[in-house]
Parts: sequence; C-alpha cells; structure tokens
Amino acid sequence: MRFYIGYFFVYAFIGWIMEVSYQAVKTGRFINRGFLNGPLCPIYGFGALGVIYFLTDIAKTNKLYLFFGSVFIATALELVGGFLLEKIFHKKWWDYSDMRFNVGGYICLEFSILWGLACFVLYEAVHPLIVRFFAFLNPKFIFYANAILLVILAIDLAQTILTLVGLNKKFKKLQAASEDIREVSDDIGKRVYDRTMAIKEKREEIADRPRVKEIEAKRAKMRADLINKFDKMSEKRLIKAFPNLVEDLLDRVEKDIDDLEK
Repeated sequence: MRFYIGYFFVYAFIGWIMEVSYQAVKTGRFINRGFLNGPLCPIYGFGALGVIYFLTDIAKTNKLYLFFGSVFIATALELVGGFLLEKIFHKKWWDYSDMRFNVGGYICLEFSILWGLACFVLYEAVHPLIVRFFAFLNPKFIFYANAILLVILAIDLAQTILTLVGLNKKFKKLQAASEDIREVSDDIGKRVYDRTMAIKEKREEIADRPRVKEIEAKRAKMRADLINKFDKMSEKRLIKAFPNLVEDLLDRVEKDIDDLEK
C-alpha cells in the first residue's frame, strides 16, 4: 500500500509537469493547470494507479490489451471526474466541445487515444524505473514521506475547496444582485416607456385640435417672416449659431397673440 501512495504522488507530479508543458507550448507562458495549489494533478495519479492495479497482469502477456485498457481507464476517469467536478463546483475544468467525437465536452476520441499512449509509455518505460527507485528507499522513510505528503495534500485540498465554495457563493451573490438590479432597471424602464407613450399620445391628441393647428400655422409664418427680415450675413450667422434666440422671440410673439385672442 505504501508503494501505491508513493506512486500516486509521483504520477500526480508527472501529470502536473505534462499539463504545464502543454500549456507552455500552447500559450507561450506559465499556467498552473493543477486543481490544487501545489504541483500535483490528482487525476493523473489516480489514472496511473488504475492502470498499475488493474492492468499489471495483462501487461505481462498482451501489450495491446495494455493500450486499450489504458484508454478505457483514462477515459472513464476523465468522464467521471469532469462530470463530478462540474456538478460540485459548477465549473468545467476541461472542455472538448470543439473537438470531434466528444461526449458532453468531458471526453473525446483524440485525447482518449493520447491518454492511452501516454499510459502505455509511462507503464513500459517510466514505471520500471520508479519501481526500482522505491525498492532502494527505506520503508520508514517511505512511510513518513507518504504521511507528510498526505497531510499537505489534505490541507491543499481543503483550502482549494473552501476557495471554490467561496467563489461560488460570491458568484451567486453577484448573480442575485445582478438579477435584482435588472428587475429594478426593467421596472424603471417600463414606467419610462408607459410615461413616454402617454405623453406621445397626449401630444398627438393636442396636435389634432384645430386651435393648435392654427397656432402652428401662425408660428411657421412668423418664423419665415423673421428669417426673411434678418438678411445680413452676421444676423444669419447668429441665427444658425444661436437658434434659441429665434425660438425665444417666437415664444414671446405667440404669447402676445394668445393674450390678444383671449
């Protein structure tokens, strides 16, 4: 059992290195792709343990079974892990939706084959070296090293979960606040719309009255007379620059007409 715990940490670390290297090639910069804060990708550790535990006997007799078994274990682990992580933390940690032959974005044929090849190479080329390395280590050292690493892993996992839960709560609060703001905005918008339409209808109703049409005709005539009266270039410039001067004058004349007609 102590060897399996050690294998888990070794392959989780190797997986983290693979993820960082892949992102470095893809993006040209360092991205810590691990689920945890530390340099570990647990899904790689569990995948390696699954291959070692279930396929060791098969690997001795049939390498083709080793490959397809690795594909199956890695794919199943990626599918279950991706689904559970999304359901628990409401976040997709990887997404193959843009790739062909994918299932829900959790797995796809291309990466399943790549994981199978990676597991095959690791089991055939890397794992024998790791087995020999562990065989040279003192059993007590392995025990204490495993214990320390498990404590660190537990602390890191707890901290990561608390951080994610906190982020989810903050996101939900922000989402709730956003929805409240949207409701208030919609309510104000509806009131503004109703008020605008009421004013528009009232203005249309007033504009149809004969008295208003008569005043508008007089207003248009006075505007034309005033503009014709100011023929000088400077006066035209002032009218263009300050149209409110003419409007004020028209309002005053209109008021005088209304007073006379009353």
